[in-house]
This record gives sequence, C-alpha cells and structure tokens, in this order.
Amino acid sequence: MEGNVLMNKLMSIFNWIFKMAYLNGLWILFSLVGLVIFGFFPSTIAMLTICKKWLNGEEELPIFKTFMNVLKAEKLRGNLLGWILVSIGAVLYANFLVIQANVESVSIIFIFSFYLIAFLYIVTLTHVFPLYIHYKVPLLIIIKNAFIMSLSNIHFSGGMIISQSAIYYVMFSYPASALFFLGSVQAMIQMWLAVRSFHRIEMKVERLRMKQESNIA
Repeated sequence: MEGNVLMNKLMSIFNWIFKMAYLNGLWILFSLVGLVIFGFFPSTIAMLTICKKWLNGEEELPIFKTFMNVLKAEKLRGNLLGWILVSIGAVLYANFLVIQANVESVSIIFIFSFYLIAFLYIVTLTHVFPLYIHYKVPLLIIIKNAFIMSLSNIHFSGGMIISQSAIYYVMFSYPASALFFLGSVQAMIQMWLAVRSFHRIEMKVERLRMKQESNIA
C-alpha cells in the first residue's frame, strides 16, 4: 500500500514536470514563430491562462488546444497591451539614459521622481497580465486597476518581483533548466500570487458592500 502511494506521488511529480516543460516549450516556440515581436505577448497570455486554469483545478485540460485557442484570440489585443507597456518602458529607459549622461546637472528632485515612476511602473507590471486574464475589461482600465491593485497589495507585488528575480537567477545559472522551465515556473508563481491578490481585493469590496447595505437597512 505504501509503495503504491509513493509511486502515485512520483507519477504525479513527473507528470507536473512534463506539463511545465511542455508549456514552456510551447511558449518559446510560438514566441519565436511570431518573431518575438508579435508572438511573445500572446504566447505569454496563453501560458498564464493555462496556469490559471491549473490553479483552478483544471489539471487535465488539453494543453496544446487551449494554448492555441488563447494564442489566436489574443493575437491583436494581447500585442496591443504588450506594446503599450513596452512603449512606456522605452520612454523610461530613454529618460534613464539622459539622467546617466547628465547626472551632475540633473536636479535631485527630477532623479527621485524618475525612480519613483520607474518603481511604480515595475510594480504595476506584476499585475497587468494576470489582471488581463482574470477580468475582461478595456485595456486602459486594466492598466489603471493593475496600478491600484499592485500598490494595495504591495506584499504580493514584492513577492512576485523577488520570486521572479530569484527564479531567473537560478535558471540562468543552469541554462538547460531555463530552456525547459523558465517561463512556465515564473508564470505559475506569478499567477498563484496574483489570484490571491485579486481575492483579497474582492473580499475587501464584498465587506464594504455588505457594510453599506447594513447601514442602509
């Protein structure tokens, strides 16, 4: 009996290793098929969508079919969101280069303001794509809500940044593992933390609604 339990656990572990590696392979393949410029964001959205479904208990979903369906559906809207974020990042990077080139003549207030905005941008990124998948709302509202949620649940945002950085460091210390697991492992952890962040906000909203209703009554 104990041997069967152990074997089942091992099979489950190997099954998850295979699924994570397979998902990571699809993400890399279709990012490259889209020449990265047009493939990265839809592929990332597809990968995060599958991770969200796994976390919701849909462990036996058809990975390839689900990935392709999301990829096709998000080809335009997903790229638009991605390139809005890239454009903002490019502007920030251009400002960073200007500051670096003129650091002695730039005021401390300007430098502080730049790093504050850059920090808010990075924190907002932690919630943008999970929020895009979780709620079907216009893109500008997604960005605005991602900004609000990421600050409201700053510990979740910090957890995403720290965990993603740690995984990136570990994986690239062992490049072979990065090839098989970098994207999927990061996506799973990001979505796991994001879902908890969303639930926390939803619970706050629900408590506020119930309080308002009780006051009216």
